Amino acid sequence: MNIDPSTFLLLDAAVPEQRAQWLDLWHRWPAHDVVAHPVYVELFARTGDRVVCACQRCSESGILFPLIVRPLSAEPWGRGDDTACDLVSAYGYGGPFGWGTNHVETFWAGFDQWAETIHAVSLFTRFSLFKEQLIPFFGDTHVKGNCVVVSLNHESDALLRSYTKAARENVRQAERAGVTIEMDLTGRRLEEFIQVYYSTMNRLEALPMYYFPRPFFERLVKELPDQVLFAHALYAQRVVSSELLLISGSHLYSFLGGTVEEGLSLRANPYLRHSVNLWGRAQNKHHVVLGGAYGSDDSLLRYKQRFAPNGIMQFCVGSRIFDSHAYHTLIEKRAAWERAQGHQWAPPAGFFPAYRG
Repeated sequence: MNIDPSTFLLLDAAVPEQRAQWLDLWHRWPAHDVVAHPVYVELFARTGDRVVCACQRCSESGILFPLIVRPLSAEPWGRGDDTACDLVSAYGYGGPFGWGTNHVETFWAGFDQWAETIHAVSLFTRFSLFKEQLIPFFGDTHVKGNCVVVSLNHESDALLRSYTKAARENVRQAERAGVTIEMDLTGRRLEEFIQVYYSTMNRLEALPMYYFPRPFFERLVKELPDQVLFAHALYAQRVVSSELLLISGSHLYSFLGGTVEEGLSLRANPYLRHSVNLWGRAQNKHHVVLGGAYGSDDSLLRYKQRFAPNGIMQFCVGSRIFDSHAYHTLIEKRAAWERAQGHQWAPPAGFFPAYRG
């Protein structure tokens, strides 16, 4: 099938010329959201996956939809079909992003043609919280939960007053205790950050998916030098709370972080949280995205809300099934494979795509 490159363009990050076009379009995008950068997407791809961006490029507008193409033959229950795949956005708040006046219907027509040529079974994407960054999605949309977003459209003093009383008191308590803050754009304390982060994941008994390996962080620092901020709270010259944030054109994203036991009583994290907000405001950012909670951990969401009592935004995801027959066949193949392993398996309620649940 021929796809008109003036209305739809598929760029592969592994092809140097196409990667250069992707980066050129990303730099033209006023939002410069890090999740649409090829390096970021590659961090979440597995061996054998393809990292691509479905695009539309005009002189004053554009569309960026970064995706990971996952061959289903890579799964033990998917072997036997070397052509089928599915599509997923990288971890975080994804696209399809767009700016200016776009030809949305022609983009999706080209997208569907491409999906058919590669035998894509399904698509799953996580949406940006900022709807003005997105084009209309041609598929099903579901609300997955709430996220907390801090507005930085306050003067510095008013920003502190916008928090709850508990948050303000915690900030002052940390200041009195002698906690200091260090902002680091170079990753010079990467080793300390990793130690604090891993110790926190251990304390929370986090899922294996949250234990990002050292090369993951090293590549972030090396290849996205203008998009990464480490914020550290120190006490007696030791890092007691630390956070890795992603820097985009108008927003900061709280990405990964942690606090050691000593830092909890010092209220180091609330002070760090406030200091990040002040830093973001000084850099002319509009929001700090704190995210939601792990699973049903409402206490974490309530903690984040202390810094933005009115800052709840809905986190939504999008899904599509391109080939219904293949989709349901994969569910049956997965169930048969699990039975052969001696397991009872059924697709978890609400999980998409069901055959990966």
